Amino acid sequence: MPDPVLTEIGWAGTALRLAGTLKPRGAVSEIELLLRERDGGGLLRVPASARERDGRVAFEAEVDVATLAGGDPLPGGLWDVSLSVGAPMETTVVPLGPGRAPGLDASPLRRFLPDSCTVIAYFGAGGALMIDVGGRPHVTGSVAADTLSWNDEREEVVVAGHIDLRRTGRPISGTLLMTERRSRHVYEVIAMLEERPHRLGYRAVVPATRAFIDDPLPRGTWDVSLCLGFSGMHREMRLLAPDEPVDVQVWRRLRHVRVVSSAAPGPLTITVGRV
Repeated sequence: MPDPVLTEIGWAGTALRLAGTLKPRGAVSEIELLLRERDGGGLLRVPASARERDGRVAFEAEVDVATLAGGDPLPGGLWDVSLSVGAPMETTVVPLGPGRAPGLDASPLRRFLPDSCTVIAYFGAGGALMIDVGGRPHVTGSVAADTLSWNDEREEVVVAGHIDLRRTGRPISGTLLMTERRSRHVYEVIAMLEERPHRLGYRAVVPATRAFIDDPLPRGTWDVSLCLGFSGMHREMRLLAPDEPVDVQVWRRLRHVRVVSSAAPGPLTITVGRV
């Protein structure tokens, strides 16, 4: 399996320039980038130049988002970027981005097209490179919450965890998003961010009985995700449940109501009411 290492990424006009190296098994006959549409069937191929260097194969490619689709701009949506390595008798496709040269800036790279459309190249939660055309919210991977606890004094659920800054870049804001499964209603609370070496800690509190600004979390089953805000874009990651769940009874509106969460290894959910 080839092990591509991305050594350069940056905009030159409307073209995203990419360079890297890989150590394949055997000879390489052709290298190209594959752009696959996340929510559709679109697939675009971008040729890459290649040459041998110090026992590895160095490659370069340009993704011109203004003309990529047969002379037209890259269609709106989220595009996963992979590397296709052709060798005699086989072709291997691997994600581009998890392997990066030390010191390569992992911050999102934004470009405005002439029609005011925003295009952002960034690395998802698993490290793979993606190109977002149009800036619509997307769930991009998942991250496990470290702890889920109950604050008995304030009667609220506390969600805490961390993300790897080397893979996500540096967000400027965080929000805990909870989506009710049946109604699709969204409940939001602010996630406080604390920067630590190579990681960013987050902490959010979900009121179960009262709140000074908003009503407490309503009845229902709520899927939980973390939305990180960057300059000009948002990245939403599904939260995975920690090992220890919350399971309490609270007094609300003259009756007891159960508040219970899911446990690892599944996605994090918080259910208010009967389960």
